Amino acid sequence: MTERIGELTLERVFPREVRHPTRLLLVHGMWGGAWYWANYQRVFAEAGWDSWALNLRGHHGSRPVADFGQVSVRDYVADVRECVARLGDTILVGHSMGGLVAQKVTELVPLRAAVFLTSAAPRGIPVLRWPVVSRIARYVGAMLADRAFLLTEAHAAALLGNNLAPEAQRAFYGRLVPESGRAARELALGQVAVDAARLQCPTLVVGAGLDTITPAPVQRQIAAKYGAEYRELPGHAHMLMLEEGWEAFAGDLCAWLEKQEV
Repeated sequence: MTERIGELTLERVFPREVRHPTRLLLVHGMWGGAWYWANYQRVFAEAGWDSWALNLRGHHGSRPVADFGQVSVRDYVADVRECVARLGDTILVGHSMGGLVAQKVTELVPLRAAVFLTSAAPRGIPVLRWPVVSRIARYVGAMLADRAFLLTEAHAAALLGNNLAPEAQRAFYGRLVPESGRAARELALGQVAVDAARLQCPTLVVGAGLDTITPAPVQRQIAAKYGAEYRELPGHAHMLMLEEGWEAFAGDLCAWLEKQEV
């Protein structure tokens, strides 16, 4: 069901039997939305979790922005903090750009735990590799001018959906929406700093062996920065929650989440 927190829209999947008092808040990445968490949310509900997948401002009708290209990562952090304040005892799960947003929120507010999936990196961890650099030139103008932009279908397939079957790639691309040029620039240039000493809750970082845009070596550095638990999924790429075989890790993630309430 669709819920609202202020001007933000969230997709909530409520379990038949609530077995965990902590709520899960899921944060999507660039060009994405709450929709791509649906597989995981079904598994979470079966395990007794009340999960809320957020549409960040400017995405899928959530908090419309007149000049969306100027939205910053800090603005997205504010969205997540607003939701945490409403939900109370929360475990935060962020993917890609949402992973970096989650890192920043974890620095700023008390949380039960946090999970960073194939995450964008904070300042100090280089992120640009040739597979990304070779395709990013097309979008530099939008990023420098703070204009919203959307990847081409070919670039989305190469950078995000490289482990999706062709039909799934097309369906995936059809649901992507434009992203803020300013936020993209902040990620590309590593402009978002996070003070590791201020992350006080248990954290889990997940990398994927086939990931092109946020590769596994970057995820290992993120885990080392925070002293986080680290898992690497060799047969997955960036969109691990949509790829064939997604169920196996969803089950492992539920097991990790349950340990955080002990």
